[in-house]
Amino acid sequence: MSTLAIQSLLSLASKENCSALAPPSHPDDEGCKLLDSFAILVQITLASTALLTLFYKRSRESPQRPVSVWALDVSKQFVGAAVIHFLNLAVSYLAGRPRNGGPRTNLCVWYFLNVAVDTTIGVAILWAWLRLIQGSLEKIGVKQVRTGNYGPPPLKNRIIPWLKQTTIFILAEALMKLCVFGMFRYLPFLFGFGEWVLRWTKGNYRYQVLFVMLFFPLIMNIMQFWIVDTIVKVGPKVEKPRDQPAEDERAPLLPK
Repeated sequence: MSTLAIQSLLSLASKENCSALAPPSHPDDEGCKLLDSFAILVQITLASTALLTLFYKRSRESPQRPVSVWALDVSKQFVGAAVIHFLNLAVSYLAGRPRNGGPRTNLCVWYFLNVAVDTTIGVAILWAWLRLIQGSLEKIGVKQVRTGNYGPPPLKNRIIPWLKQTTIFILAEALMKLCVFGMFRYLPFLFGFGEWVLRWTKGNYRYQVLFVMLFFPLIMNIMQFWIVDTIVKVGPKVEKPRDQPAEDERAPLLPK
């Protein structure tokens, strides 16, 4: 046997060994891509729907928040939503692609669970952390941390309070996400529940991706943004300072 033939056999054997040692991919992962162009399009759709929801919610408020205050509340929530999206991706990959040699599991199931928990139990956890952080800061004398209270206009005077409150909001969301990750880690039956819910999509990756990445988050995000907007806006008992200039609460959102 020639030297060339021996080298070819050795190369083929080496490839077979590497293939056998490579971790098998999860059979339901073929269509579940959380970072492709479709996922980006979905996130744009979800953000647009959330914004329209908040427009509609403000139109039904009585009394209505001034446009500038509403815009600050909405921007705070959207910054937090961007942070929580990337945290969801991180948790999905940490849980579905463990680095300790554990089994690889379906990323779509983990993303579904993240959205399901964030928009239900997670809202209550977020509210608790938000109140705890705000109360603690107020006790040590930090001002302008009460959510939705930005002080009197003009807008430039409200930037610092907005930055403080947005930082607190992001911190509360990160702590909420840490609690959710702990739930996934110590309550493994949750993954089985997620697989059971998505069992009707097994074998059809398009249905799974559309449901997990679009339809389910679309419905749940509308509810979450509505509730969280109520949390982040100023409570009705907070009175305006006497020297604060009056603002038109019926001002349109867009200039005519």
